[in-house]
Amino acid sequence: MAYLKTDKSTQHGLLTPHGKGVPHRKPLLPGEDDITAIFADLARQLYPTGRAFNVKFNSIFYNLHKSLNVSFLRLLEDAKSTIDSTLPDSDKFTIQDVELWEYRLGLNNSSSLSLEVRRDIVLSKFAYPKNTTTRQHPLFIESQLRASGFNVWVHENKFLESGEWVYKLPSDIAVIDVGESQHGGESQHGDGFKHGAAGFEVIANSSEPNEAYSVGLNNVWATFFIGGETLGSFASVPENRLKEFKELVLKLKPAHTVAVTFINFV
Repeated sequence: MAYLKTDKSTQHGLLTPHGKGVPHRKPLLPGEDDITAIFADLARQLYPTGRAFNVKFNSIFYNLHKSLNVSFLRLLEDAKSTIDSTLPDSDKFTIQDVELWEYRLGLNNSSSLSLEVRRDIVLSKFAYPKNTTTRQHPLFIESQLRASGFNVWVHENKFLESGEWVYKLPSDIAVIDVGESQHGGESQHGDGFKHGAAGFEVIANSSEPNEAYSVGLNNVWATFFIGGETLGSFASVPENRLKEFKELVLKLKPAHTVAVTFINFV
């Protein structure tokens, strides 16, 4: 007579034969297919097959496993929650997580920006732990500024003219009269150029507005331009993000360089 498999079949049964088709664990009963029960059944399979180690459904031994599994699942949920609140590229990275990491990292709290942009700013801060040569390229600086919500372009101060590389003053490449800039008046010249009562705003060492920093003519090679898409044109940045913008430029640019901004802070 062939062996008939039923819900009561088990490898420990008195009349259970051996060989192909013999069940190696009791099938799950209705209502038993929750995650804790599945873990309990997996643990039960690790025990020796002797009667002393038989884990009966809903027994004290079984419920002990089930309670341990509940604690284990809570640990997993806590771990997932920690990861979700730590990695900005997670869809579960909430606005509360953003605000906390902005505080931890010393970033400006830009409540006017969308959650996605603020997450990108935090992620950029995470991804920029040290000075790397390739990160000093104008396109990288530009990409990071644009990823942070600043609609600006970065232009290198290096021009090939008559077979030679030359460097220019901001007044040489401005496509509009300097009187139309955010400062008005005329650009200051002398040994070089600098910001003053009128002229071009520079970002050298400070995030404070109207930074006074002189650049000698012999050091113009160490400058670059931040402005509109066309070299010499102006871009616009919200005035309430001025400090944030300057801090980001200071973080991104090589320390020895000076950024000349063709930007209207509105």
